[in-house]
Amino acid sequence: MKDFFRKLHLWASIPFGLVISTTCLTGAILVFEKEITALCDGGVEYVEPSGEPLPLDVLVEKVQPGLEAGAEVTGVVISPSPDKAYLFNLSEPAGASVYVDQYAGEVKGNKERLPFFRHVSRLHRWLFDSNPGDGTLFPGRLIVGISTIAFLVILVSGIVVWWPRNRAMLKNRLKIALGKGKMRFWYDLHVVGGIYALLFLLVMALTGLTWSFEWYRNGFYGLFGAETGRASKTVTALETERTAPEPVCIGDCSKCKLDVCIYAAPQVNEGAQPDASADNGGASSAVWNSDAVSGATIVADAPYIADEELPDVSDAVSGATTVDASSGATTVAANASSVAVWQLALDAVKSMAPEYSQMTLSDGAITVLHDGIGNQRASDRYIYNKDTGEIISVELYENSDRGNKLRGWVFSLHVGSWGGIVTRILAFLSALLGATLPLTGYYLWIRRIRGRKRRPD
Repeated sequence: MKDFFRKLHLWASIPFGLVISTTCLTGAILVFEKEITALCDGGVEYVEPSGEPLPLDVLVEKVQPGLEAGAEVTGVVISPSPDKAYLFNLSEPAGASVYVDQYAGEVKGNKERLPFFRHVSRLHRWLFDSNPGDGTLFPGRLIVGISTIAFLVILVSGIVVWWPRNRAMLKNRLKIALGKGKMRFWYDLHVVGGIYALLFLLVMALTGLTWSFEWYRNGFYGLFGAETGRASKTVTALETERTAPEPVCIGDCSKCKLDVCIYAAPQVNEGAQPDASADNGGASSAVWNSDAVSGATIVADAPYIADEELPDVSDAVSGATTVDASSGATTVAANASSVAVWQLALDAVKSMAPEYSQMTLSDGAITVLHDGIGNQRASDRYIYNKDTGEIISVELYENSDRGNKLRGWVFSLHVGSWGGIVTRILAFLSALLGATLPLTGYYLWIRRIRGRKRRPD
């Protein structure tokens, strides 16, 4: 039986090894993209605290004249750290945002993804292939997907082949022998490295496949009793519902942290997003609306959105820009009257959720992310009246549907962020080890072939 798995391990590795190494290496690089970007942006996202931040309407009034023609402020992302600049989301160009000094009302600079990481991401996901933009499974994504399946086969077969038969063998499997020759070193690096990185690599591969194949994604979500479609909640639809809805209690009223219980607003504009790949900047083939992942971007019946055009979902900073799929035009959901109550709504939410890692305010809703271990996209959503700033409903993460929770978990597990900096470091090291496995495997295989040829008949 082991001989079969040994051959399976070898012949699954030979054709896909280089792709696997590339995917793992680029994945490792992307783990600390945010930190590396912060080091390279010249401190544009940091400010010198000076008193209290200016009200949001005053900041918008100060920032607006300096924006390019046609651009409007559609939302703002706020950190609890007083030295972190506010991030203003803009209507134009698509997905644009700028850092603003909340104390002086000055624009510090644009939030941009470094070209290096943009190319690394394309290599990681598509091998530099071009996304055709029609939702089809193009060659780059297909090759990465098939290689990921092969990687799963390689990892599982490797477990069978090198599983220790006793405690003494287990001890040898957990350390790299130094000073016993080059061949032994590379052999131990291959086997021991695979053992240490095994769990993280399995999780990365199993979750990564959800962005490659729809059939796998449907089966994966179905296994956990979740739907792949995302319920869409169009915040602008609340403009027609100025009064409080019929009281339908959201559950534990004590969690509202208000004197009067907040009730859940009726769901409106229900839609679906069958392609979960949008969770990581991927493509969507249906409705992509505001939630814990996207902030408040609303894409109405869009046939397809290219990956590069999607907002930076890792920061939930999309604002409230509405894309009209029929015309391709971008309209601004925010207006002068609604901006005037932004600060009132923000203050109300801060009183209800004083502990937060990030707040994203858009026209009609505020998304609150919290620190902690687990789903890093878990968030609560507060809907406010755009005339008064009064909070009219709360959508708690714990009451969200299973599919929404699972999408956040898939992303958090794939990038290793679920346990904070510790698991991110472990994910980084595991991905690096994963990149070496095919290379050390090639080396051992070639040495073995050469050794056979040198033997006398």
